[in-house]
Amino acid sequence: MPFKSFFDSPENYKNKFDFYDQGGSPLLLQKLIETIEQQKNDIEEINISWYLYNNSLLHKYLKNISESGIKVNVITIPLEGYDNTKPQPLENLETGKKSNDSFTKYSLARKIFSEAYHSKIHPNFNVYFFSHLYVRSAYINKFSRGSLPYSLHIKSAYIKKKDGFILLLSSSNLAVRDLVKHESMVCIEDEPNYEEPTKDFYKHLLANSTHIKDYNESLNTSCNSYEKIDFKESSSIFITSPFYYNSANILDATLAKYILSAKERIIICAQHLAAFNYQFNAKHHSVIKENETRQGILGTVINMANTGVSVTFLSQTFAPLTEDKEKFKDIKFRKPTNTSKFQIFYGELTKTKNIQYFVNESLHSKFIIIDNLLIYCSYNFTPTQFIFLDNVNIPKFKNMPDISYEGIHCEVGMHVVIEDINTVKAFEKNIEDIKRKKETIQIK
Repeated sequence: MPFKSFFDSPENYKNKFDFYDQGGSPLLLQKLIETIEQQKNDIEEINISWYLYNNSLLHKYLKNISESGIKVNVITIPLEGYDNTKPQPLENLETGKKSNDSFTKYSLARKIFSEAYHSKIHPNFNVYFFSHLYVRSAYINKFSRGSLPYSLHIKSAYIKKKDGFILLLSSSNLAVRDLVKHESMVCIEDEPNYEEPTKDFYKHLLANSTHIKDYNESLNTSCNSYEKIDFKESSSIFITSPFYYNSANILDATLAKYILSAKERIIICAQHLAAFNYQFNAKHHSVIKENETRQGILGTVINMANTGVSVTFLSQTFAPLTEDKEKFKDIKFRKPTNTSKFQIFYGELTKTKNIQYFVNESLHSKFIIIDNLLIYCSYNFTPTQFIFLDNVNIPKFKNMPDISYEGIHCEVGMHVVIEDINTVKAFEKNIEDIKRKKETIQIK
């Protein structure tokens, strides 16, 4: 089958608040390994760009694969970007045993990176850091994991076979010390039009990454620019990156075209929804000279609802309007970072017909269904994902006066466009399953 889809859920495990050796999505870890294992005799190279890489079981498997002659490249963020707070014990799902020690994402990644740095791994196995930081405002607060955010938010694998390829895209980091959430993963095999952009992306990503043995741990926020590579659009796959000029700005327009093509329905599922009527400082862009305001893809969706298209929103985070506080007084929502921006979006949504809105605190998948087409994404639907600025210069931050930034603002992200009806139906079923969960709240 050229297309496969997999789903995981907190309900698959006995306690949704436990942390597992198998990571934040044990089922997707199993499916990733099975996908490789089924064809390992035909595989030549595995390239994995995983935002967080601290899963020792995945690491052990990939090491073993590399020893059999398969080249493995893992691209992730530097150790500085891993959360080192609130250590917790881990349970092994196979043995049922709980650890005596407690761990953070940082401590788990540190062990893996130390092994890789000290040459205790086969030469076929390589760890790279993509250390690009992205920021556009001098008023941000310090992050819990590192001073500034890293842009490599993608969870993707490109597997090169002797004849053909496999592309995997996941909503889950498979990270240990993440709680299990509603997650998904798609697998595309030997399907025309997907491979060339993916192969080019990994070529460019590796060229702009630093091998762990060459990495300098000292944080340098003044070096976040890259040579511009002409961005090539594809109808099957879309990739944003700081080395693809203007890619995030093009993404906004590309998704809007798909949304405007809707005839009957639009379903938008994501952890965060906020890409609506936002401004950005265009002085940080070499071509755009004035401040720009965009209605955002969520504004386009609301416009389509006004034309009669049926719209369903699902998100993990939610912030009630002031007038709704009594209505939702007994519900503790996970709030988005920018509450006021979300409330502007939700305020407009409440005035619009043909819209339903559901919230589930464990939702982490990110995708859009437009009629019988699926756009499966690595990114959330917030303004940050849709802004490319190539000339950001912040001499100092209000809350971090000792830090400066100069470079490109753009997140590394990917979506694939799938018109396979069985895949679309699988995601439809997943949506209906989540809507029926007792933790799911219908807001509108």
